[in-house]
Amino acid sequence: MDWSKVFVETFSSSYSIILKITLIVVPLLILIECLKDIGWLEKIAGRSRGVTRFFGLPGESAIGLIVGFFTGIVFGSGVIMQIQEEAKMTKTQVNTLFLFIGICHGVIEETIVFTSMGANGLILFTSRFTAALTFTFLYIWIQKIRSKGSAPLLP
Repeated sequence: MDWSKVFVETFSSSYSIILKITLIVVPLLILIECLKDIGWLEKIAGRSRGVTRFFGLPGESAIGLIVGFFTGIVFGSGVIMQIQEEAKMTKTQVNTLFLFIGICHGVIEETIVFTSMGANGLILFTSRFTAALTFTFLYIWIQKIRSKGSAPLLP
């Protein structure tokens, strides 16, 4: 086995993936900064407070929720990490957001792709969205019980 060829192929593939991620995440982060500078980020956060309050999150997290919902987990997490620092989110809030996005990332994009291959788009979308809601609320519920100092549900 020629290890030099393996190394070159691994490096070129990794470089290609990192470049693609950078070309998507950096413009998203620039867009977020522009939205913040012109005051639209506050408007988006204000209009989406119902959704973010539903999850116990600050309004600023709506951008990360939207980006993660429509794109992949890598792109969404890059945006969420920046928002997490600016919004001073707690560990539980960050975990809640990542849990939902971890299950339901890129659901629009992937549903379209898999539907074009013959899958049932309604079942794909509904099952992932329902699973994300279920496990996110289960996590929130467990965290509320733990924060009250109650005995754990499971030994």
